[in-house]
Amino acid sequence: MDKKQLLRLGGSAAGAVLPFWLLDLTLRATTGGAAWYPLYAAAPNLFSLGFGALFAALCLLPRRRAVGRVLYGLIYAVWAVYAVVQYGIWRIFDRFLFLSDFLLAGEGLGFAGYIRQLMDARFVLVVALLILWGTLGVWRLPEDLPRRRVCPVLALFFVLTQFVAPRLYAPVPETLDWDSWQSSGYEYERFSSSAYDLALTGPYQFVARDAYLSVLPNADAVEQRAQIDAFFDERPAHEENQMTGLLSGKNLILVQLESVDDFVLNDANTPTLARLQREGINFAEFYTPQYANGYTFNTEFAAQTGVYPYANGNVAYSLSRSAFPYALGNLLAHVDYTANSFHKSEAKFYNRGAMHQAFGYEQYHSALDYAQDELQASDDRFLADCEELYSAMTAQQPFADFLITYSGHLGYDEIDALTTYALEQFPEYRDDSRPYEINGLFAKARLTDEMFAHLLERLEEDGLLENTVICVYDDHYAYGLTDREVLEEYSEAAGGRLLERTPCFIWYQGCTPQVVTKTLQTVDLLPTLANLFGLEVSDTMGRDAFDPNYEGYVIFPNGGWMTDTAYAKNGQIVWNNGMTDAEVSEMNAYARRFQEINDAILDTDYYAQATE
Repeated sequence: MDKKQLLRLGGSAAGAVLPFWLLDLTLRATTGGAAWYPLYAAAPNLFSLGFGALFAALCLLPRRRAVGRVLYGLIYAVWAVYAVVQYGIWRIFDRFLFLSDFLLAGEGLGFAGYIRQLMDARFVLVVALLILWGTLGVWRLPEDLPRRRVCPVLALFFVLTQFVAPRLYAPVPETLDWDSWQSSGYEYERFSSSAYDLALTGPYQFVARDAYLSVLPNADAVEQRAQIDAFFDERPAHEENQMTGLLSGKNLILVQLESVDDFVLNDANTPTLARLQREGINFAEFYTPQYANGYTFNTEFAAQTGVYPYANGNVAYSLSRSAFPYALGNLLAHVDYTANSFHKSEAKFYNRGAMHQAFGYEQYHSALDYAQDELQASDDRFLADCEELYSAMTAQQPFADFLITYSGHLGYDEIDALTTYALEQFPEYRDDSRPYEINGLFAKARLTDEMFAHLLERLEEDGLLENTVICVYDDHYAYGLTDREVLEEYSEAAGGRLLERTPCFIWYQGCTPQVVTKTLQTVDLLPTLANLFGLEVSDTMGRDAFDPNYEGYVIFPNGGWMTDTAYAKNGQIVWNNGMTDAEVSEMNAYARRFQEINDAILDTDYYAQATE
């Protein structure tokens, strides 16, 4: 074979490989991948060229060119759809889906109207480019290549890229000094930040490595348990304080709000909630970092267990058989509370029927089982107004009820039926000077607020209010607003240091109002409530807000962190009001260790030891 033939052969093969690389480059470029890892870096490009070679080899195997073209089109179409989905997810959440997150895709199917709002010029351009690359690939697929020579070479190239590309990342640092967490080799091993990981690997290796890590057996369980033990031994033991046992024996209604952000909760939009917050114990710097997707369930998991879910996948379906003896429902059940949970969705959604039982709740009650239709079940007021649900909440004392509201769920546009309904119920929120979505969000939040008003009234009429504690926290910031600038503007006006700051407060009759300004996070809620109710404050990733040994912090899934005095994001100090370089370095290392210990607890079913 002469030089010209070799060049022609190489050019023809490249024509089949390059569209897959262009798909990857388009996805990484349009989702800000360069902010995490350079677009021109060798590793992700090698990975994508290698997978492109593998896909091309498969399509060149059939003798008939038409069959090969169909096969090429099918393979490319699957990846193109995957890229479009991930682009849409990134537009909403600034992150991507891991494979396990696709188990939660059913929730998104119910909000097609919201997704349509993302169909702007940028979205159309991305889709058009992906279609163009695929069309060129199908059209350019050669038919006269010597398959027996070319296909093995392409397959060998794929194998070589799998061997070479991982070795091009920066070495894993021996110690996590300042900035060392950004080591590409460390993140490739850990694979915990979807935005960073896709930038490191491209979409094909992102899926392959995610799948590999999902089935990899845990051979280090004994060592991991030892590391967990050491972590808790080194941490100062919980110290009883003036709040210990303050609420012992009282009924508890724990409410997780849906999208009632800090700028939403005020006297104008939610007068009942605003009054309870003002009269109670207000945790003014409470943050809900979003580990993985399925934000609502992942937040309830963290609040109930004091442990965050995996940053690279959900736990609703993978950990339902794990032991959580120190989850809130189990702790209260041990002191003879009757514990039940309530929400709109069916028990199978997020596997709540099984997961809430693991948390210690006797029964999960879905409003859909009692309502006339879905719209009635979606109105949070139904939780308090339905006789059967209210009876299940209060029939036996002391009771512990876990309510998850729904009305504030996205979307907030003209297409969303619940938004239209809420604005009909509260026409005063039709304000043409504001974006329609803001009006929809505020009106939906008012439905939730009315639920609280009805519930308080019923509890007082039945003589239960004076012995009942109401604890309220939010599942996540109002990410459902499609205009990011509007969201940031409203959040900043409310005084939040970050979007992730959300409401959290505890109210009961006779409470002395106080504002706690310590920086707190979702996993701190469990130990704080345990301390207030005089229960065992066990070793979890959270800490009691009133423990004098706890200075307060929040750890984000991408390795960032925040304390009262400094905030680090993407390896950079965003602001610093007094931490020394040594303290910053120590906190940076601690944030990574925090996540490693958190995941090790999940990997090893660590708390099962307490039940043996």
